[in-house]
Amino acid sequence: MKKIVTFLVAYFILVTSFFAQSEKLSNRVLTVDDAVMLAADNNISLQRQKISVDLSKKRSDFSWNSVSPSIRASGSYSLPFDNTDKWTMGASVSLSMNLTPSLYTSIRGAKMNYEQGILNYEAAVRTVELNVRKLFYNLLYTKEYLNLLQRNMDTAKQRYNLNKDKYNRGQLSELDLFSSQYNYESMIPTFESAQISYDNSIASFKQTLGIAQNVEIELSGNLEDYDFIEEITIDTAIDEIPSVKAIQAQIDSAKNQLLATRFTAWGPSISLSYSYGKQNSLPIMGIGDRSWSTTGNALGVSVSIPLDGYLPWSTGALSVAAQKATLKDLQLQLENQKTTAEISILNSAKSIMQAQSQLDLRIKNVELAQKTYDMTLNAYNHGSRDLLTLQNAADSLMSAKINLMQQKFTLISAVLDLENTLGIPFGTLGTK
Repeated sequence: MKKIVTFLVAYFILVTSFFAQSEKLSNRVLTVDDAVMLAADNNISLQRQKISVDLSKKRSDFSWNSVSPSIRASGSYSLPFDNTDKWTMGASVSLSMNLTPSLYTSIRGAKMNYEQGILNYEAAVRTVELNVRKLFYNLLYTKEYLNLLQRNMDTAKQRYNLNKDKYNRGQLSELDLFSSQYNYESMIPTFESAQISYDNSIASFKQTLGIAQNVEIELSGNLEDYDFIEEITIDTAIDEIPSVKAIQAQIDSAKNQLLATRFTAWGPSISLSYSYGKQNSLPIMGIGDRSWSTTGNALGVSVSIPLDGYLPWSTGALSVAAQKATLKDLQLQLENQKTTAEISILNSAKSIMQAQSQLDLRIKNVELAQKTYDMTLNAYNHGSRDLLTLQNAADSLMSAKINLMQQKFTLISAVLDLENTLGIPFGTLGTK
C-alpha cells in the first residue's frame, strides 16, 4: 500500500511538473503587429464574412449561367390493358434557352456585389485592427499606471517604516506616524482594484486574440511610439477615402440596377427551344417491327416585348422612377460625404497637433513636479518641511505622471482614428 501511495505521489508530481513546464513554454511575447495578426486569424466575424466574400466571387465567376441552356431528357414505357398485344416505349430530349437584356446587368451586378463584399471585408478587418491596437496601447497604459502605483506604494511603505524608527527614537510625533501609515495603507485598495481591472482586460484581450487563458502574455511596446509628431502630411485623395469609396460603390450598383429595371420594363426577351423524340411499339412476345418513329423534331423561337412599361403609370415605369430617385439621393450623399470627410480629416489633424502640444506641456509639468518633490523630500529629511507637505508633493508628482500617460494614449488613439479614416496602413502617421 505504501508503494502504491508513493508511486501515485511521484506520478502526480511528474504530471504537474510537465504541465507547468508546458505552460511555461507556451508563454508569448506579443508586439502590436503580432496581436493584430492573431485577431485577424481567429476573429469569428471575419471568418464568416470571408465565407460570404468567397461565395460572392463564385457567383461573379459564373454570373453568365443564365444563358446556359436547360436540357431535359425523358423516357416512357407502357403495357397494354386492352386487347392489343403491343407495348410502347419512347424517349425524348429538349433544349431551351432564354436571352434577356438583363443578362448584361446580371453579370455586372454579380461583379459589383463581389467588389462591394471585398470593400466590406477590408473595412471589417480595419475595424478589428483598430480595436486591437487601441486595446494594446490601453493595456500598456494600464500596466505603466500599475507600475507607478506600485512604486509610489513602495515609497510610502519605506517612508512609513522610517517614520516608525523616528517615532521610536522620539524624533517624530504620533500624528505624523499615523498620517504616514494611513497614506501607505490607503494606496493598497487602489492598487488592488487597478490590478483586478488590468487582469480582466488581459483576459478579454486574450479572448479577442484567440489565446488560451492559461497562456501568459507579455506586451512588447511602449507609449513612446507616437511621441514624435512634428507635422502631418496627408496625401490621400478624397475619392480614396473608405467612406467615400463605400458610397461610390453603392452609386455604381444603383446605376446598374437602374439599367436592369429599364431593360425589364422596355427590353425584349428571346426564347429558343428545340425538341426531339423517338417512339416504338413492340409485340409483347418481342416479335414484330422494331423500327423507331420520330415523334417530335421542332425548333422554336419566340420574341416578347413588354408594352406596358411605356405607360407612365405602369409598374415598370414607376420602378424606373424609383431607381432614379435612389440614384440621385446617393449622389447627394456622396457630395456630402466628401465634404464631411474633408472637414473630419482637417479637424483630426488639428486635434492631433493640439494633443502633441498638450503632451509637451505635460512632460514639462512632470519635470517640474519631480523637482518640487525632490526639493520637498530633501527639506523633509532636514526637518524644514512637514509630512503633509511631502505627501502633497508626492501626490502632485503622481498626478502629473498619470496625466502624461493619459495624454500619450489620447494622442495614439487620435492618430489611429485618423489613419482609419484615411484608409492608410496603421503606423503611417507620426511614428518614430
